[in-house]
Amino acid sequence: MKNYIALFFLGLTFLISCSEETSTYTVGDDFLDIDTNVIITDTISILTSTIQIDSIATTNATRLLIGALQDEDFGNLESQTFFNLLTSSFYISDYATFDSIGAILYYDSYYYGDTTKIQTFKVHEIIENFEPHNDDDDNFYNTSTLEYSNSVLGELSFTPYPNKKDSIYIPINENFGSDLFDKLQSNTINNYDDLYQDFKGLTIAPDKNSKAVIGFNTGSIVMRMYYTIKSENAENNNYYTDFSIQNYNQNFNRITSNKSNTLLDPLSSTDILYTENTNNLAYIQSGTSINMRVEFPSLKNINKIEQNGTAINASLKFYPTIESYQSNSNGVDSLAVYVIDKKNRIVDQLIGTDGSYVYAKLNSQNDEFNSKYYYLADLTYYVEQMLTSSYNLDYALLFQFPNNTNRVNKINIYDAVNSENRMKLSLTYLLY
Repeated sequence: MKNYIALFFLGLTFLISCSEETSTYTVGDDFLDIDTNVIITDTISILTSTIQIDSIATTNATRLLIGALQDEDFGNLESQTFFNLLTSSFYISDYATFDSIGAILYYDSYYYGDTTKIQTFKVHEIIENFEPHNDDDDNFYNTSTLEYSNSVLGELSFTPYPNKKDSIYIPINENFGSDLFDKLQSNTINNYDDLYQDFKGLTIAPDKNSKAVIGFNTGSIVMRMYYTIKSENAENNNYYTDFSIQNYNQNFNRITSNKSNTLLDPLSSTDILYTENTNNLAYIQSGTSINMRVEFPSLKNINKIEQNGTAINASLKFYPTIESYQSNSNGVDSLAVYVIDKKNRIVDQLIGTDGSYVYAKLNSQNDEFNSKYYYLADLTYYVEQMLTSSYNLDYALLFQFPNNTNRVNKINIYDAVNSENRMKLSLTYLLY
């Protein structure tokens, strides 16, 4: 039996070493035979790449993302938010006088980038119906946009304090506010439809030189119209009407990036960008849906063993670069894992042997010199399915940040070529 196993491993090594991709590792070199019944290896070949899904739905975003980032790896990112606002109060006293109007945005504690720098936000009025341009799809996407006026309706330059339970106030043009006030007071606008015909919504765009993206609570954003009533006591004469997001599909974030002059520039014209072309690093960025793709081209060769077998354990371990880990703020300590086909279409979110979703979770290891961080994902069920399926499943795995639509975090991952921090799949396989 031992001779048989040895011959098998020799043949398996030959079969799998034929790949010449820079980012592959050969299976078979380090198999360990325990009592001729268990195979252990961590040298199964791995192909790693970066892909970008064309667009991701950001309709009904739970977080408004506003800001911009400049990055030598990922390029220039910009996030602009769009929203339609309605009110439930259409009555204003005939004795009331308009005072002012402005947008109030409450921080939700999320940020990415340098918040010590001054941010500048500009408010514009949307001038087309708040509807997706595709009649067959009710969703807005990170690439969607709506036409808006070039005129700046309001502007604010400020230093953000996103960790405070606080808000920012952006003053809006008085002529715009006064005109809306007069139409409400005169009963020209007295219901939702009237208001929508006159006012489609607002968009808030960052200055392109901003250094951070800031998150705001969608449920608490209001455009507040202040007014006073002449006949009342001045001390208690502070009235206002609020306009807020009230419908499911009436807000979205537009998140775009310009990757010119970066290694990721070919993502605009190719489906898969292998790590041999990106300094042996895979790239992940939420918001723009840049994802890491991992496949195991030699895994099926294990089926050439002339015995029945089953995967006892399979785990994928990979390391982020220290620079990208340190910049990955806001406590994102896991990556979601999806099964994708050869055209990078999502088949399903990966599940484990217990039926729950699989995440690559961040861990740390200490040695006498320093601490290293790594992600670990349990792929036992996935490997077993790939080995036992009667179909030739041409699948791969996609890794991305959870809540991919409401953040712009980024991270770089070493592939299987890096000698010190190489990605590896550790497999324990039982023969019977």
